[in-house]
Amino acid sequence: MEESSSKATYEEKEIRCPRLGGPVNFAYCRQEDSRLPCAKALDCWSPYFDAETLFRETLTDSQFAECFFKAPQPKMVTLVELIERARKIAEKPDKPDTESSDSSAGEPE
Repeated sequence: MEESSSKATYEEKEIRCPRLGGPVNFAYCRQEDSRLPCAKALDCWSPYFDAETLFRETLTDSQFAECFFKAPQPKMVTLVELIERARKIAEKPDKPDTESSDSSAGEPE
């Protein structure tokens, strides 16, 4: 019982994220990549509690290795990927609006 309440305490704790530049809680860092923790989670959270043990207990060996032992991408690659994601997101809202304005263009008011 104590372990789960201790875990909940860490889930809600906030620290400044060096990647995002603002406060984030541990729950966000645990699932940043929707299935794996942020690759920097060990570096960021280890000063506050034994994050490595927690991740080793909750992740498979292959997930742990994939998350924490893979080489980071060069910043240029990361920037290009972020720009591409932003373009895709920016394009999505325009498509429904364009379709709805096209279908109503011939209708009288």
